[in-house]
Amino acid sequence: MRVGFKGLAAFFLAALVLVSFTAGCAGPREKSARDTFAASGELKKIAVLPFHNISGRRDAGKMVANNFVTEIFVEGRYRVEEPGNILQFMLQENVSVIGEMGIDRIKILGLRLGVDGVLVGVVDVFDDGTRSTPRVSITARLVESESGSIVWSKQINRSGDDYVIAFGVGRVRSANALAQKAIREMIKTIKW
Repeated sequence: MRVGFKGLAAFFLAALVLVSFTAGCAGPREKSARDTFAASGELKKIAVLPFHNISGRRDAGKMVANNFVTEIFVEGRYRVEEPGNILQFMLQENVSVIGEMGIDRIKILGLRLGVDGVLVGVVDVFDDGTRSTPRVSITARLVESESGSIVWSKQINRSGDDYVIAFGVGRVRSANALAQKAIREMIKTIKW
């Protein structure tokens, strides 16, 4: 049986109409937390400082801070200050060691960059687990920049085996991926 041009055109037209009608069946897009908070004008801004690194792993503090920036942004409940602006502030204030940022400087950072809170922390363990499973240990604090008071604090220890469902499925095989999962857990606990 030979299908003519009219038959082929009718088939494609019917397929196009079917796709057009079903495209809207997904329903309306749900509002994200970012949409909800932005509409009410209550979206607070957080500056994430590079974390103090005592893990022995080079640049672990920067990696953890970058993961926090990404995950806070994705979560959508807060705005995040551009890391380049924070680095520029640290250079202007001659802050070379992350651990030496005191409350007075945090308040100055808040005023100068217009942030409501400053996230600081320590990377205690950042081990890729070359001999065993990866491990991370992270401590973080959120300091309100106006008052200098700690509004949230969390310490988390995770192993690559913590996410195993069964027979090794779900095992996290790198410290960076493990840190990202741990940071997601931490951010969900922020109530500020």
